[in-house]
Amino acid sequence: MFRHRTRSKPTHSADGPIEGTSVATIDDESFLARTEDGFTVVDFWAPWCGPCRAFAPIFEEVAHHYGDRVHFARCNVDESPATAALLQIRSIPTVIAFGPDGSELGRMVGVPSRSELERAVAGLAEHA
Repeated sequence: MFRHRTRSKPTHSADGPIEGTSVATIDDESFLARTEDGFTVVDFWAPWCGPCRAFAPIFEEVAHHYGDRVHFARCNVDESPATAALLQIRSIPTVIAFGPDGSELGRMVGVPSRSELERAVAGLAEHA
C-alpha cells in the first residue's frame, strides 16, 4: 500500500530561485543597481555546478529569514561573465556581501555551512 505524500512547493530549482522568493536574480546589466542600496548578499553560481545546486536551498532559507533587513540575489556566472570577471570570481559557489555604497565587504568561496552564512548575514543585519 502506498501513501500519498503532499510535497511542498520548492523555492529553488537548478536554474535559480523560483518566482515569489526573497532572492532576486541579477545579471551584468542589473548588478550595479542591485548592489548599491542597502546591504546585499550575492550568490555567484552556475547550473552545471553540483555544490552550487546543493547550496541553493541554504541560501534561500537564510534569505527568507533575513530578507526584510538584507537584500539577497543570485548571479549565474555563465550568463553574466562581465560581472564575474569584474569581481574576479575564480571558483563557485562564491558568496559576496556588499555594503550600501556597493563596496565589497567580504566573500566566502565554496559551500559555507548554514551557520557560517547566518553568522555573516546577522552581522550585516545588525547594521542595516
